[in-house]
Amino acid sequence: MARNNAQGEKQHSGASTASISASVSASATIRVRSRPDPFLVVCRCFSIVTSAAVILCISVNILSAIRSFKDGSDIFDGIFRCYAVVIAMFVVVVETEWGFVIKF
Repeated sequence: MARNNAQGEKQHSGASTASISASVSASATIRVRSRPDPFLVVCRCFSIVTSAAVILCISVNILSAIRSFKDGSDIFDGIFRCYAVVIAMFVVVVETEWGFVIKF
């Protein structure tokens, strides 16, 4: 019985080896094209649009803060605009270089 069992295992392992090599050769002939996911492309486009809008917001707030400090009448408005510039800079960094920020 022990001999029959050992011979049966050898035959079984030979069959599994053949099926593994057949699946490897079949998968080697199939080419998989990697195309970008359309959802990720749309998200990247929204990220670029958001970054451009925030950069415009930064420039407008800097100009408004400079005018507020020159006149001297709206100092609190200038201070709030400076905070808006800092927050907008953070948004630009998050939108464009989030992977780089996460590494640290």
